[in-house]
Amino acid sequence: MKLDPAPIKKTVLVLLCLLLFQVATEFLGKKYWLNLTESEPVGVYRMTKLDREVRRGDMVIMSIPETFRKYVYGRKWLPPGWPLMKHVGAVSGDLVCFQGSFFLINGVRIGPVYQVDSEGLPLPRLEGCRQVPEGQFLPVATGVKTSFDGRYMGPVSLTEIRGLVRPLWVF
Repeated sequence: MKLDPAPIKKTVLVLLCLLLFQVATEFLGKKYWLNLTESEPVGVYRMTKLDREVRRGDMVIMSIPETFRKYVYGRKWLPPGWPLMKHVGAVSGDLVCFQGSFFLINGVRIGPVYQVDSEGLPLPRLEGCRQVPEGQFLPVATGVKTSFDGRYMGPVSLTEIRGLVRPLWVF
């Protein structure tokens, strides 16, 4: 039986890339981030300082607000201390509405809201409409409809943003 070397070569290449990524991150600081979640495309991202006002559509890397760490880390969705990568779905003054099983931003239906996670455990529930307050934004995932984001957290402080991210190499 002849063994096909292609899958082995691909695996070794991916492992070498991850090793190089880790080494580069250690020497260059946390300018590069690896996203392994489905909330945004899997791949390598470059972080830059946010030196302007945040805008709808920006992709940011953010700390998880303390109130919600029990979900993200406690349910092992991410390793402890890992940040989230999300798009800015709404900014100060935008109207966000949570209506039953979906949510809207400025009257546009964005996506579903679930009562339980994939393990059947309850998720935080928001109801009604509210304007995003000054100094806050609504993080929204674009890659998967079951993402833990602003549909469960609501608007969060701009101080949670670590920087803007741009994809360098995504799958």
